[in-house]
Amino acid sequence: MFEYEKREISMYGNTKDRIMESIKNSTTYKYSGIGMIICSYMSDIQEMNEHNEEGHYNEQIRQMLNICKMLMMDYELGFKVKVSEEF
Repeated sequence: MFEYEKREISMYGNTKDRIMESIKNSTTYKYSGIGMIICSYMSDIQEMNEHNEEGHYNEQIRQMLNICKMLMMDYELGFKVKVSEEF
């Protein structure tokens, strides 16, 4: 296993390639797009947080939030700042 794969598994719970393969094969992605995938992750995070009194879900919540951030940055959702040469 490569170092970047170990880092991705630590950050996301799986490799980025496997996550993206799973997402792109999902019905939600095919019919509703990446925005709905992110909303679904966020909804799951909220539910897990509601039942996290003893902190059992802390790591999963962190990883799912990282997946959301990765998706928001990798897709053109207005989160990337384009640097203009005019500045």
